[in-house]
Amino acid sequence: MNRLLNVKQAAELMGMHPDTVREMLRRGDLAGIKNPGLRGSWRIEESAIERWKRRNTYYANAS
Repeated sequence: MNRLLNVKQAAELMGMHPDTVREMLRRGDLAGIKNPGLRGSWRIEESAIERWKRRNTYYANAS
């Protein structure tokens, strides 16, 4: 089963500040689920973080 993480946990895995992760979620740069309600919190599937890492990892040419 795919584990759901809160913003703080996701930020730690991504090496970012939680505010940056929240902004990425609002922009749609990172997939997440927003809980309903006035202070709806985000939940991010661990697989969404892995996809983001693969899309945003660049390898230098070792020549």
